Amino acid sequence: MNFSKRRSLLVSAALLVAVLAAVAYLYGSSRPMQGPASSPVPGPAKSLKALSDEQLERMVAQATSQTQQEPKNTSAWAMLAHSYEMLGKFAEAAKAYTTLAQLLPNDAQVLADYADVLAVTNGRSFKGEPLTLLKRALTMDSKNTKVLVLMGSARAEEKDYTQALEYYERARSVSKDPAILLQIDANVAQAKALSGKFPVAELAPAKTASAQSVPGDAVSAQVSGRVWLSSDLRARAPAQATLFLYARPADGSRMPVALLRKKVSDLPFEFSLDDSMAMDPGHGLSTQSVVVVVARISMRGNVTPQAGDFEGSSAPVPVGKGGVKLEITEVLK
Repeated sequence: MNFSKRRSLLVSAALLVAVLAAVAYLYGSSRPMQGPASSPVPGPAKSLKALSDEQLERMVAQATSQTQQEPKNTSAWAMLAHSYEMLGKFAEAAKAYTTLAQLLPNDAQVLADYADVLAVTNGRSFKGEPLTLLKRALTMDSKNTKVLVLMGSARAEEKDYTQALEYYERARSVSKDPAILLQIDANVAQAKALSGKFPVAELAPAKTASAQSVPGDAVSAQVSGRVWLSSDLRARAPAQATLFLYARPADGSRMPVALLRKKVSDLPFEFSLDDSMAMDPGHGLSTQSVVVVVARISMRGNVTPQAGDFEGSSAPVPVGKGGVKLEITEVLK
């Protein structure tokens, strides 16, 4: 396997929370950066999610200094781009990716990362330059997992769910990473739901907690409560950003068993999740005894978590419980 292909297989910032410590190894450098970037490729435990904002800001300062000293140091530009992305500073990340893509114009992974960030700054849309970048990346590496997944998302945005599913299936066929496969499965389920093949109530207005007059077992197969955004994050959340509210099994699979889609402008609101909101009719809320309720504001409009998203989750709650209080307080990294 040549160096370029090995680099592309190892870096997947949006699908598998990229490890900044690997950047120097992946992109090469005339002089290794000091700190985390100089270590060998670490295991999953040393992901960016474990880094604080303070640590990421230090990486930004370090990478900025090195790009000034060595304008063609791709390791430093990659560090800068990824650090800004993990901080949720997507406009700054896009500028760094612009330079990185100029230095590595034939690297499919770099183009995919660049397209991903541009889509966020483009109102969470792949139209225009993001799609152009993805098409270029696809011609360079037709088996790049991230390229295929983002192409699927781009087609789903155009409501071409048949082609979106084809891209997702291609991504699934080339990836062997369990975490990535779970995320791809979530995208597949979302595309099927939106296509109408599996009618789901997640696109309908949320039910209020008081709307629980359904008799029998249907009442017990519900989880209800109230969700709101913390005061610290209100000014940072675009009103039209997508809010996903869902219940997932407390143990095992992280696939939602009930999913509701709203917008930030709808917050705060009372919610009630039930079997009518299942992404897969055979795996609804009633198949679980204990679930975790999650509320996530997606800056990209994707059901899978991404750096820069806002999230809040409950403790495990029994199915049938009401009065769940859910505050969105965390910024994903």
